[in-house]
Amino acid sequence: MKMKKILPVIFVLATVSVSAQKFQDLAMTPPMGWNSWNKFQCNVSEILIKETADEMVSTGMRDAGSQYIVIDDCWQIKRDSMGFIVTDPERFPSGERSGYASDWKRRNDS
Repeated sequence: MKMKKILPVIFVLATVSVSAQKFQDLAMTPPMGWNSWNKFQCNVSEILIKETADEMVSTGMRDAGSQYIVIDDCWQIKRDSMGFIVTDPERFPSGERSGYASDWKRRNDS
């Protein structure tokens, strides 16, 4: 008797059209870029990052869709009294911040 009541519910649920929300043109390509850790591990510096940004443009990586330079680790030395990460002033004398490499490329790309 129970099965007779459950079968119509299962049938209705199985035939209901399920649709996902669609976002037009979202992630047409995967996020692409370069990560310092794979090659350099802790041997990173401001000069290396600027040179990498230059190479990404001159070799066509930027035009092919690469838009990120990830400075993985070793750019920081400690946290300050407020808990904020402090940039290593010897490796990054100009200071490391969000958008640093992209700002460099915008200023030097002509």
